[in-house]
Amino acid sequence: MRLKYGFHILLMTTVFCIGVSCLSGCAMKKPGSDDINRQIRVFNIALFASADNSAINGVSPRREPCISGYEFYYDDLDIVVSYHNNDRIWRITTRNKRTSMFGISPGDSFLQAKDKIMQLGFTQAYTPYKFVKDWCLFTLLVDEKNNVFGMTVEILD
Repeated sequence: MRLKYGFHILLMTTVFCIGVSCLSGCAMKKPGSDDINRQIRVFNIALFASADNSAINGVSPRREPCISGYEFYYDDLDIVVSYHNNDRIWRITTRNKRTSMFGISPGDSFLQAKDKIMQLGFTQAYTPYKFVKDWCLFTLLVDEKNNVFGMTVEILD
């Protein structure tokens, strides 16, 4: 009888701890997410962060719905932040030359950008401009002169 009671207490404690972790957002992050976010320099925007419609550098976002959530467009900054329905950032796109991801900025040559991202352990996937590392997909937006004019980082589900 005592053993059965102890098992129920342990089970309830475990369920409680898992519930608290899920509600606090701890379960939202993936392994290595802090390292990835440290390399995203887009006005302190980070993957897995909760929704925030505050102005950035005096630019307020324009909210638009999308298939799996919504997006904030910071038109004057050339930045788009995508949120899932759980109000967490899952994709960041920038064309702003004052930003960088993984040491790559708009204006860099594709070959330099490719070398940088490959040195960080990403592998080329899907197209010549997409790179994957674990759960992270990084896409370079490249113009006809083979220069990067923008980039996107996102969470693969």
